Amino acid sequence: MYCRAQLIKEKVWSAVVTDRPASGSDAKGNLVADAWDIMNESALATIQMSVKPVHLYSVTAVSTAKYAWDALKDIFEALDNARLLQLMHELSILKKGGDENIIKYTSRAKGFRQELAMLGNQEDENTLVLQILSGRPAEYDMIKTVLENMDGKRSLADVSAKLLTVEQRGSRGRSSSTTGVQSQAFAASAAKKPWDKKAVVCY
Repeated sequence: MYCRAQLIKEKVWSAVVTDRPASGSDAKGNLVADAWDIMNESALATIQMSVKPVHLYSVTAVSTAKYAWDALKDIFEALDNARLLQLMHELSILKKGGDENIIKYTSRAKGFRQELAMLGNQEDENTLVLQILSGRPAEYDMIKTVLENMDGKRSLADVSAKLLTVEQRGSRGRSSSTTGVQSQAFAASAAKKPWDKKAVVCY
């Protein structure tokens, strides 16, 4: 995209989208062909300077900017297709990581969706929501069942808010449980501690 913009800025993009005009039998025809040659040379140089070293051979083994552009197009289409397949696979096996909270988890899913859209694959929001729900651990089974059986389309924002509520309740429950266990342990320890008669002071 940047390379195309640079070619347009330099007014040499025509070399990529047009063929070299045939040399005429008169001076005017030769001037047109010569002007195209100069434009092509400039466009080709711009393309060659814009690519990564790994792609340099593909754009130096050709003689025109059009051939160089077509070579790059084939390379990046192949890379995009490979990335598209990878993203679709990652989304299909989406699972919440053990150290992920709901915000990070849904953000990761939305990132997959945005990148898929950039590659020309529009993922439906309702489908994305179902993928997010399927990747939740067992403690979300109840809310997951409710949300999966909703009529109509599901809003990602609404579903995320409901999952976040469940997550926060679970966090509070675990915190209360930990506090209770610590209190019980302290009480048990105090009960086992022998009574020190010296510690009792009578007045």
